[in-house]
Amino acid sequence: MSENEQNPFARKAPTESRLQGLTDQGYIVVVTQAFGADGEDLIDHTGPRFSGEPGVKLRVKQGDVVEDVVLSPFYGDPSKLSDQPFVAGVACELFSPVSGAPLDKIPGMHIEGGGAFFAIYLTPKLKGGELVAINNIWGNTNSRMLSEKELLLLLADREGEEAGNEGF
Repeated sequence: MSENEQNPFARKAPTESRLQGLTDQGYIVVVTQAFGADGEDLIDHTGPRFSGEPGVKLRVKQGDVVEDVVLSPFYGDPSKLSDQPFVAGVACELFSPVSGAPLDKIPGMHIEGGGAFFAIYLTPKLKGGELVAINNIWGNTNSRMLSEKELLLLLADREGEEAGNEGF
């Protein structure tokens, strides 16, 4: 089977219609650099393509099920390639695929169902740069792009909440 038969996102017509909702806002953001907590390059340069662009590869673990999953590099596009029977609505652990290092959890960001947000860094600066915050609930496509300033504000808010709970 050719790569295009295995990867439904490699075909042009379905890809265009799949991304139409993203273009309605007037622009499309494509993640072209992505790094794990240890600096590992998460762009899957040799794997499947999404509209000609390489995806972002993460190792996903849910219970005993573990697989390297390739996410669309188009911000806001929920497409991903996975062959494993992950259970929708259940939290997963997220790792860099080669080193196995866990992705950094973002303090102060949570999601219903016991989930949390984790950092995919967009520059080699890692914690000192911009990031995409993805959540670890399988099937939940909520994510956010955060600048360094926004991340610092989240941390400051969290510290303020914790200080308020200490009874000062």
